[in-house]
Amino acid sequence: MGKYGGLSQEMAELTIDLGKERPLPGILPKQLTYVLGIYLAGLVCFTIFRLILFVQEFHQLHYLPTDQGVILVLKAFLMGLRFDTVVSGYILTLPFLVLTADAMLGLNNRLLYHIVVAMTTAGYAFGFFACAVDLPYFHHFYTRLTMSVMISANSGNSSLPSTMVLQEWRYFWAFLPFTILTWFFFVRNRRLMKNVLYRSDGFSFASSFKSFVVFGLLLFFGIWNRFSLQSHIDAGTAYFSDYGFTNMLGLSPVYTFGLSYVNSFNDAKQEVNFMGDGEAIRHVQQNFQIPAAQEFNSPIARQVVYADTVAAKPNVVLVIMESMSANKMGRYGNRENLTPFMDSLAEKGYVFDSIFTSGIHTFAGIYSTLFAQPVVKRQHPMRKLSHQSGFANTLKEHGYSTVYFTTHDAEFDNVGPFLQANGFDRIVSNTEYPKEKILSALGVPDDYLYEHAIGDINEISQEGKPFLAAIMTGSDHGPYLIPKYFKPNHKDATLGVVEYVDWSVQRFLDMAGQQPWFDNTIFVFVADHGAALDKRYDMCLSYVHTPLIIYAPKLLGPPRQLEHIGSQLDVFPTVMGLLKLPYVNNTFGIDLLNEKRSFATAYADDKFAVFSTEYMFVARENGVKSLYHYRSGDLTNHIDSLPNLAREMETYGQSIFQAAQWLKKNRKTGMQELQ
Repeated sequence: MGKYGGLSQEMAELTIDLGKERPLPGILPKQLTYVLGIYLAGLVCFTIFRLILFVQEFHQLHYLPTDQGVILVLKAFLMGLRFDTVVSGYILTLPFLVLTADAMLGLNNRLLYHIVVAMTTAGYAFGFFACAVDLPYFHHFYTRLTMSVMISANSGNSSLPSTMVLQEWRYFWAFLPFTILTWFFFVRNRRLMKNVLYRSDGFSFASSFKSFVVFGLLLFFGIWNRFSLQSHIDAGTAYFSDYGFTNMLGLSPVYTFGLSYVNSFNDAKQEVNFMGDGEAIRHVQQNFQIPAAQEFNSPIARQVVYADTVAAKPNVVLVIMESMSANKMGRYGNRENLTPFMDSLAEKGYVFDSIFTSGIHTFAGIYSTLFAQPVVKRQHPMRKLSHQSGFANTLKEHGYSTVYFTTHDAEFDNVGPFLQANGFDRIVSNTEYPKEKILSALGVPDDYLYEHAIGDINEISQEGKPFLAAIMTGSDHGPYLIPKYFKPNHKDATLGVVEYVDWSVQRFLDMAGQQPWFDNTIFVFVADHGAALDKRYDMCLSYVHTPLIIYAPKLLGPPRQLEHIGSQLDVFPTVMGLLKLPYVNNTFGIDLLNEKRSFATAYADDKFAVFSTEYMFVARENGVKSLYHYRSGDLTNHIDSLPNLAREMETYGQSIFQAAQWLKKNRKTGMQELQ
């Protein structure tokens, strides 16, 4: 085994080479000097990552009041030191205990020292990696890193998530500070351990014992990070102002990811527990005017019958547009002229200007649009097969053919198996596209997707049956690849790709207009979710505000502009209202052309929002609640000045999510279970 108890000769020589000079005794035992030095080195690295995030999001400072901006930023960095101390406390606890045993027993064991170096380096390197991943994650989702980053990766037999990341060059830069700071930490770690290896202490056992007890208490209070013993620091502590950016800047992504990881093992933490299920259902019945005495097995199911009918069953082409935030359209204030065609299309059909998506992920957009059910927390609704009502099953009962088109593989987010189990006859994915048309991990570009869909729809229409064609686009998502034959006006790919998406929609409708089925087809355009463009609030409005345009020049009346509040959940009932087909509405959606809702809801992983025509109520997992007058962009929290409105909106949202969770858990979301 050798002198070093199993260490290789190379490691032994490396240890000896750490230095020949013997460090002088210090005011603390050498083991505690090491722990303190490692803590400070880690704090420096975490602070540098926070500074990089600050520079990356520097443009968010214009939301801060000019007379308070500097103070708020300084408070955020000071808050960051508190959360970084918590993280360091957890990382250093085991090394501290090992070094305490070494000191108290007088071991001075080199192997233990190498183990301590390995533990601290590995612990902090993981923390630095989380900080590096958080940089692009925060920029994209406008929230700190959590287990949500893994939702889609674990939801289907697909290589798309990993391939997409590898092809997205914009993510790679974050590994540069990770590499530099990890190397700096490792070098500093070795130098600090050199002090432990070669310093001789003259402390008595009693003196050392007292020092280690005091340090142990400091370590505990560093983790607890509050003077009150009743509760430790939590994410809500970081929300010291009305400004989302400075609040989130103070948080540590290592802390938020670690907390969400621990909670992922607690089933109760993965579910909402706002109120009793019965109470939630009663609230939903009252809000949607559903009779409490039900003829159906589901407590929210209601029969919908229209007095008049249409002569021929119209076809439905439903386009779910990747990341098409309303903020990208000129109609809603964008000045870059990115969507001239969609802006003109909104003037020709029915346009709904106050529509909100149910979440911030593609799986949420697909699920909520097709099945009119909300998403809840971080629950992935399509991970496991379940029966659903909604578009496909309902229209199949009326003799429709159903097909779903996606740009990439059908397994991502478990979409293919889930949709086929819920009424879709066919899923068209990358296995059916020519290889030369597949440009990236996301598959084919939008214009080819539309072209391919036209060909398949032509074949379906020849069967003489009406059809539902749902199309999920993909081009407006990184890695952004614009076909060479399209020349955008903007050099920035994130802007140019929106121009391309708009051009593709125009080309699609031009091609569709030449088909025999066009005159009897209703076209619907809605986003799966938006994008983090307007980061005024930590519940990013541009991420959940979607255009909703219904276009059917031969079937609809004069163009209409509707301002009242609506949800992605309302697409299905609204289209059914245009089709005039009787059905059982077992969803949380309404017909926006014939009904009005009080509020719309959206869930963004660790927080949910409830929208009225003027106000947005936000409830976060950390317990912080806000009420904003989002129509004016006001950042003032009105929750204390308008308590009744805040309470009403909160109860509405809580009841929707609680009831939706109950229906899904008790298998009452489908059509088979209604009787």
